[in-house]
This record gives sequence, structure tokens and C-alpha cells, in this order.
Amino acid sequence: MKIRNRRFYTGGLLVIIVLMLFMITKFYEGFSETKLQESKAVEVSASYPIMDKDWAVNYHVKKQRIYFENIISRFSFQGGLTKTPGNKDGYIAVFVNNKWKMNANQSMFILKNMNPGKHTITLQLKKKDGSDYGIKKNIVVQVR
Repeated sequence: MKIRNRRFYTGGLLVIIVLMLFMITKFYEGFSETKLQESKAVEVSASYPIMDKDWAVNYHVKKQRIYFENIISRFSFQGGLTKTPGNKDGYIAVFVNNKWKMNANQSMFILKNMNPGKHTITLQLKKKDGSDYGIKKNIVVQVR
């Protein structure tokens, strides 16, 4: 009877060890797949389109001038300087009260000779060929 219990105990222990090795192997396989998925996510994220959250606009009204500063991640006004995948280039089309005013080829620019009163400034991000990125900022200012 003792030999039979010892065999049962040894067999049970062997089954537990095999199951543990199987579980550890599956854990590491899942871990490596997770790492692979994370690296794919990083590669794909480099080419995602520019979104509203990628563009910040600071402005200041002084007399009849409006000073603008645009901070746009992964965007170049120079075009072709960076060959990093996912980087975009182009310009900003500026509209005052829904009428085209200028194209800004720099991140900082000034709107001069603004009439006193309330104005709606619309900034549209454009590609070099004039097509739209689909992002725009509307800013309401009061010129005194």
C-alpha cells in the first residue's frame, strides 16, 4: 500500500510540474505577443493623421494687430526638411470673418491693420497642394 501511495504521489507531482511548465510557457508566449503588439502600435502611431489635439494656438491682440503662434506636432512649414514617416508639411490659410486674408508659411505671424470690433479668425491647416487636412481653429477676438 505504501508503494502504491508513493506512485500516486509521484505521478500527481509529475502532473503538477508538467502543468506548471505548460502555464509558464503560455505566459511567456503571451508576454512576447504583447511586446510585439506594442512595437506594432508604435510603428503605426508614427503615421496617424494630425488631429485637433496636435495643434495649439496662442494669440495676443495689441492695438490693430493680432500676433499668432502655432504649435503643431509633426508638422513642418519648410517642407521636406524631415523625412521622418508621419511628419506632415504645408501652410495655414487665414480667414477673417469668413474672407481669405493670407497664407501663413511660418508658425508665427501677424495680422496687421485690423479694424476695431469683433472678428472671427479661422485658421485652416492645408497641404502644399492646397488640399485640406480637415483641421481648423476658430478664434473670436475683440480689436479696440
